[in-house]
Amino acid sequence: MLLMDALFNSLLVVSSGYAMYSLHPLETPYGYATATLSLVHGILGMVRAASNDDDECNRMRLIPSGIMEIVPLPLTNIELYLKSSNPSLALAHTCFVVPLVYDMMAKLAGTEDTSIETLKELTLLGNVVSLLFLGVNQSNNLYGGMAAIAFAAHYGSVIDYYWKGLGGEFNLLAHSMFVVLMTMTLAAK
Repeated sequence: MLLMDALFNSLLVVSSGYAMYSLHPLETPYGYATATLSLVHGILGMVRAASNDDDECNRMRLIPSGIMEIVPLPLTNIELYLKSSNPSLALAHTCFVVPLVYDMMAKLAGTEDTSIETLKELTLLGNVVSLLFLGVNQSNNLYGGMAAIAFAAHYGSVIDYYWKGLGGEFNLLAHSMFVVLMTMTLAAK
């Protein structure tokens, strides 16, 4: 299964590299930050697959996994709203920092809390609805696709219940597709 993990992580690295090549950091800083976070996450996944040391690398990968779970969609929303006709709504998407801080503190302390998970779920759902709203207002189908992929990336790990080990690969594939769609929408503007 480590070979599949390395393959899907390399797909994330390639899609993130494409995004970093296509986007300019001064023109689209939030999209570029999303691509950078995805690149780091993919590289750490490839290192974990290459070293074949699940215990040590899993501890090292907890923080980037939590970041990838929360951050890419709000950063993309901020970027898209700043380029829209109503840029003042971009400020509302900075609220993702609250669940991110709580999640990082819980991971560093080694505790899990259901209220943090609920806060993360609400953040994701609010950002998905916001992206769908922007897509309808601007008549852009790619925004709906990005919202569906972000939703699938978060809830796709349910597949792991039925087929062991496929949830993580599906999550990486969805993140790769999200980065590519984000790049297509931001590079077109």
